[in-house]
Amino acid sequence: MTQTSTIVFLGGAREVGRTSILLELEDLNILLDCGINVGGKGENRYPLSMPKKPDITILSHAHLDHAGYIPAIAKKYQCKIYATPPTQDISEILHIDLLKIAKESRDALPFEMKDVMALRKYFIDSSYRIPISLNDNVKLTMYRSGHILGSAMIKIETESLSILYTGDLSMRNSKTLEMADTDVGKVDILIIESTYGHSSDKHPSRQKTEQEFIKAIQKTIKRGGKILVPAFAVGRAQEVMLTLESYMRSKALSNVPIYIDGMIRKINELYRIYWFYLRPQIRRTIRYAKRNPLESKLFTIVRDRDEPVEREEPCIIISTSGMLEGGPAMFYLKELGNDPKNLICLTGYQVPGTRGRKLLDGEKEIELPTGEEIEVSAEVKLFDFSAHADQPSLFRFISYLKGVQKVFCIHGEENKVLDFSERIKKNKKIEAYAPKVGEEITL
Repeated sequence: MTQTSTIVFLGGAREVGRTSILLELEDLNILLDCGINVGGKGENRYPLSMPKKPDITILSHAHLDHAGYIPAIAKKYQCKIYATPPTQDISEILHIDLLKIAKESRDALPFEMKDVMALRKYFIDSSYRIPISLNDNVKLTMYRSGHILGSAMIKIETESLSILYTGDLSMRNSKTLEMADTDVGKVDILIIESTYGHSSDKHPSRQKTEQEFIKAIQKTIKRGGKILVPAFAVGRAQEVMLTLESYMRSKALSNVPIYIDGMIRKINELYRIYWFYLRPQIRRTIRYAKRNPLESKLFTIVRDRDEPVEREEPCIIISTSGMLEGGPAMFYLKELGNDPKNLICLTGYQVPGTRGRKLLDGEKEIELPTGEEIEVSAEVKLFDFSAHADQPSLFRFISYLKGVQKVFCIHGEENKVLDFSERIKKNKKIEAYAPKVGEEITL
């Protein structure tokens, strides 16, 4: 008798944030990611309640929109959690930081520090391209996704069905990571991210982005301003740091102090520990030249936040968080945001509802976590250092796969997932669908 397999989208469908997918396969309930909506409030912040107890959880990567709710899941269900070692360590740092931000803004979370620490006993190490048997009939294999350190695509296989969940993926090499694996074998069902899935979404070349970024910073330095770069601590901060280091070393950018604040330093230590996950070029630099470019003398770790703010000369401050939802960036936004000489460089996707998105949309009155209102007159610019594939790259990824019969487009704003799914049907002649939150589908 053939068993029915189902998939339930508990979050991250027609939205960005709280990605959570429950897959019932061969009497096994598998939870793929379980994140929070970083910019969300109330019931939209967390995934829907689990319709069934998950037996196993698998994490694609550590970003909070994919892993932020994991401590609550482990606390309630005590299930095994499969993830790469970098994902385990990075998620712990991000969860601790989330608790700290929640305390500062008097926000209640559904877990405590002890729940974050308890995750260690549930984690099981996973490595790229090494199959793991989840039971007698179901196999898990992780593949490189190119998004952040330790990020993975998740492939679940039975004798009759293979499902690939991309998590977040990048189809171009970055300064630190190689792009997503494209040799992943046969795939019947594809669950793919659509952050930049609209036909109008096309990333400029990385070289062009870097040049525009450096040009804007140089212009700000010349007018005597300071530059605030709110950056995601994992992935984006390291790309920005290496870009600045490269241009300063080549004298294409004026040599001004670069201050590093927030948990970026802790994450940089993990990049050193897990150097073998990085691109061959940077691996060789760390392994043989004994030089970690993330520990360059050009970077100053902030000990006193008043120092970069009060200095009269220009400087660059790289600080968490990337969407201005908390962390030290709040202090710098308050202190530097009211000066039109200064520049705020947003470096990645800004979820609707976040302060970063509001600034990007032209809002000037911004409310801080304390409830205080500030007026931002500093220049605000977005530089596309994205670690997500754009629509042409997503199509290119699909073209590498063999045997795809159905595609679920998730992790994108509604207009993007709908546009992407329609174009897959039209251009690839593959059945494609953009599910809604709460929808259950029989496979």
